[in-house]
Amino acid sequence: MSLTKYEFSQTASAFFEIPTEMAMPLLPKPLQTLESHHGSSIFAVTAFDFTESMIGAYQEVVMSIIVPPLVRPSSEFPKSAFYPFVLATSTAESRAHALDRWHLPHHTMDIAIDFSEKNGSLAVTVREGDAPIVDFTVTEHQWEDVDHLYQCNMKDESGRYKVDIHMQGNFCEHEEERGSLTLHDHPMCAGLDPAEITDYPFRELWMKRGRQLFEELETL
Repeated sequence: MSLTKYEFSQTASAFFEIPTEMAMPLLPKPLQTLESHHGSSIFAVTAFDFTESMIGAYQEVVMSIIVPPLVRPSSEFPKSAFYPFVLATSTAESRAHALDRWHLPHHTMDIAIDFSEKNGSLAVTVREGDAPIVDFTVTEHQWEDVDHLYQCNMKDESGRYKVDIHMQGNFCEHEEERGSLTLHDHPMCAGLDPAEITDYPFRELWMKRGRQLFEELETL
């Protein structure tokens, strides 16, 4: 099996509750949200600082809705399944790569991400030039080396796709609700009402010195 590898210095992801009626328009049919409880779905923000890939070093922010995974009998069950409804990168080359190879929907302008680690927390600030997009923080817990499976769903005019993704690195995860979220008035946040999304994550994920391995793209 051919794997596509991306090395990163760190990545952070935070899960927030969002009303299902707000999340559903962000999904293509026939995808459905995975609800945390009735009427409440899951909005995820993930940021990467990639240090090595086939298109060089770059940064990326991904906004997703968590969906039920597609699992074959006897296959490994992923920790989470994502539908990225928009993402942005810091270089034109990485943007073209994600569009052409993985059919991922992109904001068309370069962004920059600041990762600020201090006293057991990581503050992530995403901007397009002087315009803020999103700020979020995650906090550390017990660190361990892991190899976790996740799933990504995509859809564009050419069809529906799925890819399994392995995340390997030094990792911590918890549900102690110590992080934060600020969504700004920016095109990437269109369709999101900050007043209706919790401003603290119910799940925080943080990985350092790791790699992201994409399996082969599957057409659904």
